[in-house]
Amino acid sequence: MNKLITFAALTSTLLASALTHAATTTELKVTGVIRPAACTPSFTGGGTVDYGVIPPNTLSATAPTVLAEKTIPFSVTCDAATKVAVRAIDNRKASVAPGVLATVGAWATDKFAFGLGSTAGKKIGAYKIRMPQSSFTADGTTPDLIVDLNNDGTWAKSGYGNLFSNGTARISFATAGTIVPGSYKTMTGVIGVHAVIDKTSNLDLTSDVNLDGSATIEVQYL
Repeated sequence: MNKLITFAALTSTLLASALTHAATTTELKVTGVIRPAACTPSFTGGGTVDYGVIPPNTLSATAPTVLAEKTIPFSVTCDAATKVAVRAIDNRKASVAPGVLATVGAWATDKFAFGLGSTAGKKIGAYKIRMPQSSFTADGTTPDLIVDLNNDGTWAKSGYGNLFSNGTARISFATAGTIVPGSYKTMTGVIGVHAVIDKTSNLDLTSDVNLDGSATIEVQYL
């Protein structure tokens, strides 16, 4: 066995010597990706908030009508403990009926207004999205929800938990009593949706008016 190894080594040396002046080259590449743990946002039972059939006689002809707030279970699940923030982007922004959201109350200006779609050229209304402060748990703890209003890394405790419809404001999770985003694997709570229908004198009620709100919920890695 040792002879065979020696002979093979010698043969390789002779061949290498013979090919010295006829060398060719090839390329060695080193690739890879350094990627943070993947986090997945999800809604329990799907992402639809359904107001069902709304009789026209329950709506006001002279003022916007505020519908009841509805909540939907929401969670963010990560492969490993990760610092994340949540933001929302309105897919129907052009359909916001200006000013109607103010009837909901505090922190309900148009910068929080998401569109409910249009029908017969009429804007149906608006809704707001919020993450209620007391509804969330993070890895079994009760975090404070903190907000970065200008997407510049300046955090403060979130009050109402409202999300801007243009995606600027984002909400993160912090150890209670702090305003520093924490790292968690599982964050679970609810998202609240509060819809307002414009006064019916501004709508065409000769046929069905279908609410058509749509927003993208995005998880950002911090």
